[in-house]
Order: sequence, then C-alpha cells, then structure tokens
Amino acid sequence: MPDSDRLIAQSHLDLNERIRKRAHEIWLSKGGSGEDTALDDWLEAEREILGEFRQPAQDSGTTVGKAGRSR
Repeated sequence: MPDSDRLIAQSHLDLNERIRKRAHEIWLSKGGSGEDTALDDWLEAEREILGEFRQPAQDSGTTVGKAGRSR
C-alpha cells in the first residue's frame, strides 16, 4: 500500500475515533442511559467535528440584480 493511501486510511480512522469520543460525551451529558439516542448523538458529533473543517463563508459584498443600486 502506498504511503499516501496509508495516510488517508489513518486520517479516516482518526476522524472516526474523534466522532466516536464526541458522541460518547454527548450521550454522557444526557445522562448516559439508553441506546435510543445513539444515532442522534453520533450525527450531532459528526456535525460538530466535520464543521471544524469547513471554512466560514466569506462575504464578497456582491449585490445581485438591482438590489442596492441608487437611482
């Protein structure tokens, strides 16, 4: 396996582990009982962790159409 593939595989494992740990923290914060919230906790953790990788939208100041034009 090429080193690049190995690095990609490891990064996916690391990401999965971060999500797993965060989902567990969320579950514990809700009292740590029951499994009926497991999927919701996982998805919330996924949104939080993956949200860290998104760049905030930049305001380009672009105006669409006639909006903002003075007469």
